[in-house]
Formats: sequence, structure tokens, C-alpha cells
Amino acid sequence: MRKIALTAAAAALLTAGLQAPAWAAAPDAPTDITIAWADSENIKLTWADDGLANAVYWQLPGGDEVKYVDLSSTHTNEVLIPASALAPSKDHVKLIVKSANPDGESPSAPSPEFDTLVPATPVLQDANLAANLSTQMKWAQAATTDGTPNDPLDNPAYEGVEISALRYDGTSDSLGHWDTSTTSATVAPQPRPTTLTLSSTSPWGKAKGAKTVKLGTLTAGMTVPASALYSSRLAIKSWLFMHSTGSIVERASGIPVELQARAKSTDAWKTWGRYSGNTTAAFDTGIASLGNRQYRLWVPARKVVSSNIIFLTPAASTGAKSSKTLVKIVSGGFNPTVTRPGARWTFSLKVLPAVTVRGTWQYWNWDTNTWYSDGKIQITKGSYYYRSDPDSELGTIRLRVVVPTVVVNGLTVNANTSPGYNQTVR
Repeated sequence: MRKIALTAAAAALLTAGLQAPAWAAAPDAPTDITIAWADSENIKLTWADDGLANAVYWQLPGGDEVKYVDLSSTHTNEVLIPASALAPSKDHVKLIVKSANPDGESPSAPSPEFDTLVPATPVLQDANLAANLSTQMKWAQAATTDGTPNDPLDNPAYEGVEISALRYDGTSDSLGHWDTSTTSATVAPQPRPTTLTLSSTSPWGKAKGAKTVKLGTLTAGMTVPASALYSSRLAIKSWLFMHSTGSIVERASGIPVELQARAKSTDAWKTWGRYSGNTTAAFDTGIASLGNRQYRLWVPARKVVSSNIIFLTPAASTGAKSSKTLVKIVSGGFNPTVTRPGARWTFSLKVLPAVTVRGTWQYWNWDTNTWYSDGKIQITKGSYYYRSDPDSELGTIRLRVVVPTVVVNGLTVNANTSPGYNQTVR
């Protein structure tokens, strides 16, 4: 029985030997494992072995080996692995290469450990428009805790801060990259409206900042009466439209605006009034009419800061709109307007501006129903007064005064004619 048992045992060993000869074994592990960036998106993994097939894995700390690819024996001893194929924001990651033959895989040959960290999210601190409409941005960025400092894949050239522009039509453009040591940048003038966003970047991904810069538009309009009397309020009405995205008009109030004026197109604009505007309704930007002038509404560059947005709009203005100023007839007429023969009457006239000037008498011709000029009237400092001799001529006279064009403080005030004044003796 012992012999039979030995024979059976020998047969069992023989059968096992047919399945796996005693001299067969898994191959040796590859050597000379290296990792480096092939470009900003792919890792180059290389190794040395005896020309065998290979299997490539990656592994997280404490995790299982996760197979990435099998390679035939005819494949070169290198492979490109996209950074996107590895888990982001991890530390102590490694790649593993194993040689393979029909008898199995070799022991693991790990690469140096590395991290797949995205730099800390940049935090927008401030943004301002420059005179040329470029945008100056400042930010802060915390240091990233790296458990594998100076690993083979730590490459500052592939890490940094990106500024991107989201257009009103939904498209997005990258405006440039800056290394992680940079905390400010100037962005060239952009079409508006546009939203600027900060992101930290690495081959492993992006971390988008929460606070953005909105580059909006603020347009202005106004209506200006064609003329007004001297010193009367010129009823100028203005309105504003503000856009930060698309065609939606932003609702806003308390927007500083300035009414500017000049005597002629070759003069510099001067601010004559400051007002608080809004985008919800037309608002009053009236001013005293003091002479023929051109007007425009000027909206200074604007910056509004909230918790997650810095909203910037450049200065804007309307086109020039002209308005004439007419001499103002303040008061005038006879006193009394009706009297008896032999009585005296007076005639007075007050005008603005209170200048000294010679006006023109005009009388009404009752027969022809027309006005005709009849001599001059001396207006002194805006006033004229006349007391008649006893008047015995019966009937009604009607007269008016034409006050000529004058120049006051360098501004032209156009001529104006008083109403017709009646005086009757009966």
C-alpha cells in the first residue's frame, strides 16, 4: 500500500509538472523606472527589462494597484500616460511596471512617489480699470501642502494661475497663464460685457476662484430743449443703460453722473452739475440756462465691489447737444393801462441778463396790423422806466421792445422780443 501510495503521489507530481514545470518562474521585475513630463498633459514612463511584455499600474496610498494598460513584448519600454487618467488632488501616488510572461507577472517595480495636486485656488483681492481700459488684477494664493516635495513631476512650468474670459455669448477664452509666485497681472482691453475668472492650474486640473471681475458697459442718453429763457432751468432729462451680461439691463441707482457744458466745440468741457442717476427711469439733470452752449452727460468710470464680484465700467458720455438761451423778459407794461385825458402814465421794462444795452421800440399799426420799428430804448442794468407828460390823445397804443443779442461771461444770449403792451386814453 505504501508503494501504491508513492506511485499515486508520483503520478500527482507528474501531472502537476505538466501544468507548471518546476523550472518555470515569473519574470524578474523591470529596473530603471523613470517618470517625467513629456508635455503639459502627458507623463512619460520608462523602464528596462529583458524584452518581455509589460503591464502598467497606478496606485494610491493604501489602495489597490489599478491596471492602466498591457503592453506586448514588441512595444518599446516606455508609455505616455495622460495626467487626466490619474486621480487628481492626491499625494504619494506611484506608477508600477511589471514584466509578464506566460507564467505570470513579475513583482512590482514602482516609480518614485509623486503628487497630483492642483495649486490652491487663487483669491481675487482687487481689480481696477486703467486709462487704456486694460484691467489690473491682484490676488492671493495659499501655499499647497505637498507630501512629496521636489518629486520628478513637480514642474513650475506646468503650474500657475490662469485668467479666463467668459463672453456674453457663452464662449470662453484663456487670456494667459502666470506662475504661482505671481500675484498680479494686467489684462489687455476686452470686448464688453466679459467676466474674468481666476483659476489655479496644473496638468491634474483646475481650481476656479469664486470671486470674479465683470467688465460691463454703461451707456448714457439725454434730451436737451432747443432753447430756454435766461436764468430759467433748462429741463434736461437723462437716462442710463448698464449691462454686465448679455442683453439684460442691470437695475442700479446712485450712479454718479456729471452734466458738462461748453460754449463752442473747440472749448474744453466743464462740469456744471453733479447728479445721482439710475438705470430704471429717466432722471432730471437740469441746469440754469445762462447762454448758448453745448451739453453732454458724462459718466465717470465706475467700480462696485460685492462679496463675489468686482464690477467695472469705463467712463462714458453722450454726444454733444446744443441749446440756445434767449433774453428773458421779466416784466413790463403801462401803468395804468387805461387812463383819462390829461393824466400821466408810466412804462417800465425789466430783462435778464441785467445788462446795459439799447433795445428797439416797435409800435403796432392798427391799420396794417403790422409792427414797425420807431427808435431806440436805453435799457440800463436790465431796467427801463419812462413817465409821460399829461396825455390828451384819445385812443389805444400798443408797443413792444426788441432786446438785442448780448454776450455775458463769454456766452451768447440771443435777442428776444417782449409781449405787446396796450395803453388806452379815453
